[in-house]
Amino acid sequence: MDIREAVRSRLELKQVIERYVALRPAGKDRWKGLCPFHKEKTPSFHVDESKELYYCFGCKAGGDVFNFVQRIEGIEFQEALLRLAAEVGVEVEQAPHKAKERHDLLGINKLALAFFREHLLGEPLSYLKRRGLEQASLEPYALGYAPPGWDNLLSFLKKKGVDEPQASVAGLVIERDGRYYDRFRNRLIFPIHDHMGRVVAFTGRVLDKNDTPKYLNIPETSLFKKSELLYGFHQARSHVREKQRAVVVEGLFDVIALAQMGYPETVAVLGSSLSADQSLLLKRADVKTIYLAFDADNAGREATLKGLELDIARDFMVFAVKLPEGSDPGDLLLSQGGAGMFEQALTEALPEVEYRYRVAAIGIDITKVEGKRQVLNTLLPRLITPEPYDPVAEALKERLISRLGLDARQLNDLIVAARKRRRPGVDAVQFRGLSREYGNKVLLLELDLLALVLSGREEELAHWLRYIQDHTWPPEGSFLAEACSVAAAIQYSSRRLVASFESRSEGARLFERLMLQTGDMPDNLEHTLDKAMARLREAYLQVRLNDMKEVLKEQLEPDPSYLREVQDVQRAIEAERRLYKLR
Repeated sequence: MDIREAVRSRLELKQVIERYVALRPAGKDRWKGLCPFHKEKTPSFHVDESKELYYCFGCKAGGDVFNFVQRIEGIEFQEALLRLAAEVGVEVEQAPHKAKERHDLLGINKLALAFFREHLLGEPLSYLKRRGLEQASLEPYALGYAPPGWDNLLSFLKKKGVDEPQASVAGLVIERDGRYYDRFRNRLIFPIHDHMGRVVAFTGRVLDKNDTPKYLNIPETSLFKKSELLYGFHQARSHVREKQRAVVVEGLFDVIALAQMGYPETVAVLGSSLSADQSLLLKRADVKTIYLAFDADNAGREATLKGLELDIARDFMVFAVKLPEGSDPGDLLLSQGGAGMFEQALTEALPEVEYRYRVAAIGIDITKVEGKRQVLNTLLPRLITPEPYDPVAEALKERLISRLGLDARQLNDLIVAARKRRRPGVDAVQFRGLSREYGNKVLLLELDLLALVLSGREEELAHWLRYIQDHTWPPEGSFLAEACSVAAAIQYSSRRLVASFESRSEGARLFERLMLQTGDMPDNLEHTLDKAMARLREAYLQVRLNDMKEVLKEQLEPDPSYLREVQDVQRAIEAERRLYKLR
């Protein structure tokens, strides 16, 4: 038994959840209560002890005991595992050297923070006040100052028992030719916290405009990976969760300034754009809407578009905030009515689709053929999507058709051709990405089948999944084909299979279908599966038929053999319908 299962076997999901949620009976081994992840008056949060799963039919949050602790505490899986393991007396082996290094680095950073904060006096503090920042606004972010000189911090750390190599590993000092000196000198210091509130890194900003670079980060360490962290997230997390939205900016000053102006849900990227890991932090905090408020210059526009490229951004409503040219959010703090100006910018923020179109059309004469071609070529990469239904791509196509006067069929042909060029060797008539009318219906039927077999005995899962594969022949690219492949790779573990998809939209639906499976398994599971598979085969055939009809529309003189093939598919659909209606 692995560590995860050992911990799970000693825990009762209901008891863990009841620490946060008042539950009342809702059937055999089932409980319900008000969801802790979104505001509601009618209970939609359910716990199924027999399946060891929770699920909210309102906000679609769902998972096992580890997922619940991760979500409610805003921590990573490893941290949740360690907490629960300690609670039930299960030892979790960690790499001793790595664990000690992380512990030592946290201690060194804590000492450095005290040093920097102690020196935030005089001119550095006056500079912050001239920027419009108030003392009460600075406190949550624990800003500090590194005084001029080559070894002020190093001397302080040595007195505390930290030697030069240790300080170097922490990134606070630099070694050159056997000599060590402070990395930060005459700079404002912004401590960077992880999601648990621990100081894991520092950024220094110049006070002397002649110094370079403007911002200086410590190198990445075992504690600090800048693509995985958001500046200000620890301070913003409760506000983000409450408002279910986040304002994402580029500058560290911007975070504090906007929090002071009444937007405490503001966080900053530690790079040029929003990364997938940073987006995941926001998703785990139940963010539904993201406002990307990057600088208003060309670089800011590019960063905004990079943020919108992320696949994970499909989980959010994304808006691009347009600020006055050359401004950043922090500048508004010194502007009369700055808070109102930012609120107006949020109100007028462009949804992703409109923002993409406008940026693509800047400076282009769309009344000319060449101008239309330029806009289309700019947007084409976003139109090529592997999703069965991508609302952004569909809305972009509508704008191109209406505003550029493009022909819908020609545009679709262009997208198919571009997809083939991007994925050489792949037939354009794939299950995913085409015939979207039936995409959602097929997915639900697949999920119903999976939920049915996942509700049964673990030792029978492999048998029934193989049975389904042999009788449905799930097409390449379908969710069922992927799930069967994943199940085989993880030795047909029900829990690991469900967990494999928990961060995806299909995973949320799978949890929902599982929770809707109430009562005992049917006495004749094979008979139940056969009916469900007949419905799924019918849906697969309908997808194929729709694709064939599209091909027929493009043929001036239909090929007789192709027409016969269409008729064969239609007869097969009728045969499947008779199967599930008669059984």
